[in-house]
Amino acid sequence: MIPMQTRLISALAVGSFLLTGCLSGGGGSSSRPSTPSPDVTITYTSHGVPHIQASDYRGLGYGVAHAHAEDNLCTLAEQILKMQGNKSRYFGPGENMANLLSDVAYKALDFEARADALYDRMSDNSQQLIEGYVEGYNAALGAYNSPQDYPSPCRGADWVQPITPTILAAYHLDLATLASTRNFLAAMAIAQPPSTVVMQGEQADTLLAQQQRPRPLRSAYPLTVQLDAEKVLTNEGIGSNGWALGSQRVNDANSLLLGNPHFPWDGELRFFEAHLKIPGELEVHGANMLGLPVITMGFNKDIGWTHTVSQAKRFTLYQLALDPSDPLRYYYDGELLDIESKTVLIDVQLPDGSLVPHSHELYFSHYGPMVDLSSLSPALGWTGATAITYRDVNIDNNRGMDQWLAMGLATSTQEVMDSFAAHQGLPWVNTMMIDKEGNASYIDASVTPLLSPQAEGYWRYAMSLPELAGLWQDGAGQILLPGHESQYAWVSDPDAVVPGIVPFSQAPRQTRTDYVYNANSSHWLSNLDAPLENHSIIYGPEGTVRSPRTRYNAQMISDPYAFGLTQADQRFDMDSLKAVLDMNGSLFSGSFRNELVQRCTQHPQIIVEGQALDVSEACGVLERWDGLYNLDSRGAHLMREYLQGFRVPLHRDLSDDLFAVPFDATAAAFTPGGLTQTMAPEDLLKPLYDAAERLRAEGIALDAPLGSIQYVLKSPEHKIPVHGGQSFEGLFNMISQGSRSTSDLATILVGEPVPDSASLSRLDEGNGEQSAYRITYGSSFVLALAYTDEGPQAQMYLSYSQAHDPESAFFADQTVMFSHKEWRDMALTEADIAADTVRVVELSLP
Repeated sequence: MIPMQTRLISALAVGSFLLTGCLSGGGGSSSRPSTPSPDVTITYTSHGVPHIQASDYRGLGYGVAHAHAEDNLCTLAEQILKMQGNKSRYFGPGENMANLLSDVAYKALDFEARADALYDRMSDNSQQLIEGYVEGYNAALGAYNSPQDYPSPCRGADWVQPITPTILAAYHLDLATLASTRNFLAAMAIAQPPSTVVMQGEQADTLLAQQQRPRPLRSAYPLTVQLDAEKVLTNEGIGSNGWALGSQRVNDANSLLLGNPHFPWDGELRFFEAHLKIPGELEVHGANMLGLPVITMGFNKDIGWTHTVSQAKRFTLYQLALDPSDPLRYYYDGELLDIESKTVLIDVQLPDGSLVPHSHELYFSHYGPMVDLSSLSPALGWTGATAITYRDVNIDNNRGMDQWLAMGLATSTQEVMDSFAAHQGLPWVNTMMIDKEGNASYIDASVTPLLSPQAEGYWRYAMSLPELAGLWQDGAGQILLPGHESQYAWVSDPDAVVPGIVPFSQAPRQTRTDYVYNANSSHWLSNLDAPLENHSIIYGPEGTVRSPRTRYNAQMISDPYAFGLTQADQRFDMDSLKAVLDMNGSLFSGSFRNELVQRCTQHPQIIVEGQALDVSEACGVLERWDGLYNLDSRGAHLMREYLQGFRVPLHRDLSDDLFAVPFDATAAAFTPGGLTQTMAPEDLLKPLYDAAERLRAEGIALDAPLGSIQYVLKSPEHKIPVHGGQSFEGLFNMISQGSRSTSDLATILVGEPVPDSASLSRLDEGNGEQSAYRITYGSSFVLALAYTDEGPQAQMYLSYSQAHDPESAFFADQTVMFSHKEWRDMALTEADIAADTVRVVELSLP
């Protein structure tokens, strides 16, 4: 906790504090001298939730920074260090040189220079929020007597530094590129023209270990990196479900919203709950990320919204045709252009604590950075004939602050739509929204490139080619265009906020009074009765296979009665809405499981390569499984490992061969479906045998309760069982591993992955090595919101709790609540806040 010299008001005095201004004078004037009003008042309720009130935007930013810094100062400080390209100086080159590669890429991108050039384009209110946040953060930092007093994740660190408005705005640009340039940092750093002589990994490691005095290292050290196709080409590691229900589909309310973002449980991408208020101007509840002084998902008295990660594209890859005599020149509209180089210098800490300078050369085309993706495919490397570059639509998108602020201020659905048209600031998310009038809306207002007709036509043909299947991944992947002609470049529309992006008028959207939803598939089926069609391929495909999680979402929201969620009228209330997440059912736990049990009962032994393999025990476990992914469910993990045997690296997740009914665009929520009846028993059941053997080899009983083997190890002292499952299993309550956190301060323990498993890992937790499903990301800020005639009502989970500091009282308290399925009422009114107040902090701005 920050040792701020601020005025603390005890909980006993809070009732009168909150009601000040509501009482009329009449008892005569007081003889006591008046006390100046504080610039910012933060009222903390249970679980460390701040209710921040200020008289202006600068004060509001100051208060948000104070609240963020109390238990999360280190997290933001480390991200600033990373964004400035300085992690290697303090943390060393990192595992597989991750810090070094990140540092040189960030140095070359120079987000601070970009932010400085763009800063004045933001509204005065957003600038005031940023400047107030910077003042509040620096005041919080300055209140510590020494680094030894910092929160535990960075206690004693010499790298925690004050920030400036430009630095914070630069970090916002970094967050805007979460689904684009952040994917390419390593690929940027290793991209070298083919004539470059590179130092091999072992040679570089030896040099690094033996280096005794500072001297420049060669810029090519080391360039052997195996990229992860999912992390580079898809949004794996960030996702979400979002439902918006209008007046036709609700009871006891005008509208309902269910927000279920799937984000990391550790590091910089964690959400933080807050309530922001400027009397007479702004009042919004919800969550944001550290460093952002606005609510990014939440609600006010009129409208509420949640986001899901959009399948629309944030960048386009380009393949350059090179000059045969010079790999640093390429053809463009019949002329030769130069590939420009940029040399950056960083300091790298060696194992003995000394620093060595490292010079590194990175390369840029007129589109953007050059990248080496040869570890994904040799055709995507830098050869004598071709090379890969890309253009990022979010690299200069500093409009997010104005966008989310406008949403928080909006009083109607139309005002939100108008804000999308005015700002086009959402970097990588869809929006599901409700209003108090009973409307439900879906919009993909995210920033996307505007393709020319030639580029659109080219990719619609090329994406069907087998050699590009791994790049496109059913639409979850990316677009590769020829880079030699301007006809494939982005085009400009006068209705767009900036050149080269799709104007909001062309964005997929609909407003209805029944329902809309999204679960990270494209826009196409946000309502089964009204598909969104004829949009640019840049938003993702239409008429194609949806993921298992999307299909499960679609079935539940369109026919909740069939799942026991509602009565026959198909209308939700708050309890049935919360049950959507708590139920923990699966797309494959009903008739599919029954058909599988029938097949393995008929074939308790299979013959594979002349060997008899017994699946009878596994078959019995699946038969007795309750079909759920609750803590006491026995057999869920066996079904998980079985389905793992049919995984494919595509958006559909599972092989078409597993299903009896092929995909049908007119029944996309239900197809492909049913267990195949034509696959030979040995092919169908060998993955079940393998799953059982894998679990046995890891010391896991086939019928172990899920909660005994699936948990979050927030720290060695915080082992908490977690319910839910993975996207390919067809669950709503998504939990898994593989987060996109870049923090070296992560406290969640994971271990080493078990080969061929869905997400088992091995780790010695103090009693010898053991295997388990150790969770690092998934359901996070879960919001159930209702608009009633009396106003908004909301309940929520924050699965990983408010604080990133293991010493905080708010490090794991809500994680336990999530484990127990204990929804928490959000304190919305002054009476609610007064009844739950723990402490009040008053702050004065400098």
